Amino acid sequence: MDGGECVVSKVRRAGSRKAVRRKTKPQSAAVSAPRRLRNWAEAQIRGVRYRMANAARFGGLVVAGLAAVTLGGLALFGQLDDVTAWAGDRVERHLTQAGFAVRAVDVTGARGEMAHAIVLASQIHDGQSIFSVDPEAIRTRVEAMPVIRRARVARLLPNRIAIVVETREAFALWQVEGGLHVIDRDGVVIADADVMNPPDLPLVVAEGANEAATEIVDALSHYPDVAGRVVGAVRVGERRWNLRLDSGADVKLPESDVMASIAILARLQAERGVLRLAAESFDLRGEGDLIVRALPERAAAAGMREREA
Repeated sequence: MDGGECVVSKVRRAGSRKAVRRKTKPQSAAVSAPRRLRNWAEAQIRGVRYRMANAARFGGLVVAGLAAVTLGGLALFGQLDDVTAWAGDRVERHLTQAGFAVRAVDVTGARGEMAHAIVLASQIHDGQSIFSVDPEAIRTRVEAMPVIRRARVARLLPNRIAIVVETREAFALWQVEGGLHVIDRDGVVIADADVMNPPDLPLVVAEGANEAATEIVDALSHYPDVAGRVVGAVRVGERRWNLRLDSGADVKLPESDVMASIAILARLQAERGVLRLAAESFDLRGEGDLIVRALPERAAAAGMREREA
């Protein structure tokens, strides 16, 4: 019994305890009013932004729709190209008035008449909108000139165009089908030559001689004693050369080892003066041999046709 009363008493005491509440300090009206005002203002701003974003989206859709309808109508009635050209002309006019008009063309790599011809070939006119200039089209037109090997074109804002060219240099004269032409190292015809007053350049003759001119001209340049007697190099069958000498004789070169054959001829000329012989031809097509064919009348008088030197 005593033990039970003791327990009940404890329970009652435990249950009689009141819950402890945390006390908070009440906020004064003066402190809470600014916060409410700020919250209200931020809410208003968010609302305005949302409405503006929706309006912008809607406006964009409306503008896009109107543009699509307008373009569709213009295309339907065949006026789209005219309107596009009109708009382009207006834009170009405004850019020109703003100072983006071509006032000078700078040519580098050529001077005088050639530079003037390059400007004419470019088809650029004074006062043209610089943005209407197509550098690639100009490059194509300039490189179509026979004397131009390569060209580069660039816009120099606001009002200049730069054209840099690499010209073809005269390398030899090419005689073919009764015509005389100036060619470069690649065999490209640069210009026609005056037959009565040709420039002082090596002469190559016959079909295909222009494409192989570098071989024979470079080889002769190493042996001036031989080159000084040569008046022209004739391409035979587009596979080998004959050298026409100032004496009227021909030097027949093999298809290969042109340089070595001319070296042999130069050595024999230095040692024996073979090119001074009254010969019809000098044949170097053998293996390191030179066969001299005498002039017919001299050969008949001497009772021979050929002899070796």
